[in-house]
Formats: sequence, C-alpha cells, structure tokens
Amino acid sequence: MSEQDPVEATADQFEPAPPPPVKRWWKSRKVWLAGGLAVVVLVAAGLGSFYLFSPKRTSAAGRTMTAEVTQGSQTSTVSLDGTLSPRKQANLNFTVSGEITKVYVSAGQKVTKGQKLARIDDSSLQDAVDLASANVTSAQANYSDVASSGSSAAITAAAAQVDSAKASLASAKTNLKNATLRATMNGTIASVDLSVGDQVTGSGSSSSGTQSAAGAATETSTTSTAQVVLISTATWKLEGSVGASDLAALKAGQSATVTADGTEYPATLNSVGIVATSTSDGAATFPVVINLTGTQSGLYSGTTASAVITTGSYDDVLTVATAAISTNNGESVVTKLNDDGTTTITTVVTGRVFGDVTEITSGLAAGDTVQISFRPSSNSTASSSDSSGGGLFGGSSGMGGGLDSGGPPAGAPAGGPGR
Repeated sequence: MSEQDPVEATADQFEPAPPPPVKRWWKSRKVWLAGGLAVVVLVAAGLGSFYLFSPKRTSAAGRTMTAEVTQGSQTSTVSLDGTLSPRKQANLNFTVSGEITKVYVSAGQKVTKGQKLARIDDSSLQDAVDLASANVTSAQANYSDVASSGSSAAITAAAAQVDSAKASLASAKTNLKNATLRATMNGTIASVDLSVGDQVTGSGSSSSGTQSAAGAATETSTTSTAQVVLISTATWKLEGSVGASDLAALKAGQSATVTADGTEYPATLNSVGIVATSTSDGAATFPVVINLTGTQSGLYSGTTASAVITTGSYDDVLTVATAAISTNNGESVVTKLNDDGTTTITTVVTGRVFGDVTEITSGLAAGDTVQISFRPSSNSTASSSDSSGGGLFGGSSGMGGGLDSGGPPAGAPAGGPGR
C-alpha cells in the first residue's frame, strides 16, 4: 500500500457544531405544575379560613325544646344585696368636760363591760364633790336649828335646802365617776378618736342622741362621730333596700338566708322601712334590716353580702317554664305538644312567678308538654341573598355570615301552630 499524503485541515473543519435545539416542553410542564399547585394551596387556605372563622348560620326557624307542666310546692322569694354590720354598736362619748390624761385602749382591742377606756383630769370634779358635800352638811345643820324652834314654813324651807344640797352632791359624784369612760358591753374597739392632752366637752349623749351617763349603746350603723366606737362582733345584721314592687310582700319575722363570702347564714327579716329613698335613676327604694340568727365569727363590718327572703310557700301549684309563655293579641299563650306530635296554640291564665317558672291557673294540666322556641335575632341570621352572594367570602355580613346567638323565647310561631 502506498503511503497517502496527509490532508491539511482547514479552520472551517474545527468550528464547533451548533447546539441541538432545546426541548422546552418539560420547562412548560414544570411551570404549569407549580401554578396548579399554588392555586390548590390558595383554594385550600381560603376554604380552611372560611370554615375556621365563619360563624355558624342559623336558620330562620331557630331551635326548639320541650318542657313539662308540673304541680308541686313552690316558694316565693325576694332577693337583695346589702352591707353587713354588727347588730350592737356603742358610740361612746365623755359626758363631762376636761383634759384627756389617759387612753387605755386602741382599735381592734377586745374589752369587757365596765372596762376603762379613757379618763380625763378629775381634780375640778373632785373639788365639786367636796363642795357639794360641805353644802349638805351645812344644810342639815341649818335644818336641825330651824326644826327645834322655827315655824313650819321655815322648817319646810330648811328641808328643801337639804334636799337640794343632796341632789347637787349626787350630781357631782356622778360627774366624778364619768371622768372615766368605760365599756358599756363586751365587744371590740372599732375606733378611738382620743389622745392624751385633748380637751373634750361633755356632750351628755352618744352620737345618735341617746342619753347616757357614760356613753350610749345603739343599734344603728349610722356613721359615728363618737370618741370611742365599740361593737359586738358576735351578732350581725344586713342592711339593704328593696323596690316598691317587693314592699307589699315583706313582713317582719319572715325567714331569710344571708350569703357572705360563700357561706350561708340563717336569718330573719327584722324591719321594713316605709319611707322611700331615691336611687340615681330616680327609682324609689325602701330600707330593710335582716338579723342573722345566733352568733357568727369571721364576718367584717362594711362588707357586702346577699340575702334571699322567703315571702311565701305554696302547695299544689301548677307551673310551667316562663320561657314557654308568650303574648298573642293581649293573651298569654303556649305551644302545646299533642300526643300525635302536632302542636296547638293554647291560651293560658298565669299567676305568680317563682324564679324561672310561672303559675298556670287555667289552660294546662299537670303532665302536659309545651314547646319552647328560640329564634335568632334579626341581626344574627344570614338572609338567602347573604348566603349566596360574593363567592367564597360572600354575604353582606362578611366572611361566613351571622352568628347563632340564640334569642328570646319566640312563643307561638307566626302563621299557625308551632313547629
């Protein structure tokens, strides 16, 4: 074989070949997949938000339940709130004037009847006793002289002088005794408005105006300006008020239950005021006082408590749930459930109200079943246009429509017997 001459390569032969055409169909597929996935996520998020945050819609028919007409014993009551205070409170003041030289007690201290509370300088009072005693001696000596030789008129006048001198001496001794203020009962010192060096002017009475030689014990919770306030923490009362509608049912002696700090105490209605006071809204209220029975501990003056007064107990009373009764053309009606499942609008005559049930005097019998209908309020029920408009978040009430908030008893449905 003969040797061939080499072929000389040209520049065109070494020029790189053009790239093959790019197949873009796979990129388009990825784009569509990504777009489709995003749409699915958005729709799922929208539906989730719709069902998560959308309140439940309530149909215009609302919801119903049944209640049975019963016959038995019922109790009528009157409830009120009030303020606790001790039944016994002594507002004590010095009945003589002088300078305070000693204060024996402080607020919160327990004392016994007759115990010293405070005293004033009694030097002038002692002088008055000495002078009065000397006057008695002189009057008696004068009477002795007149009685032996004087006329009947002179004897009478001398005897009167002796009596007057003795009365002055008794008064002076009382004033000297009252230089020491003492407890008038067993109890606890509520407040002390005295200090050593104070000058006091004898009032001769307590802050409530009750006369007393050494202070006065009162059963009133009126704000005191007494020098020493003494309370008995063994017996308590509740002071509150009731409206005019409850006044006629209340009588002294009715039993009651007072609840303070979760504890119930038996009590008795002590008094009902007949002079009204006005509240901030102009309504008339009447004061009542309820005495807790027996002795109590752990109560504090000025704290709030509630009371329920029993105004009457009645046997064989026919009652039905008050929520089942409505008014139709000025008459009280209920929706009675018949044995065959149908309902009938029945007129009833009502009597007294006992809590959440009402007495029925005519129209129903024990064992009857009535229907209680609850309709949603107008602003919480989505209309048909609300529920169909706006797509995913349609409706004029925004996302999800209205709330199922129940509503007041509907009574007899419009347009025929109850459902």
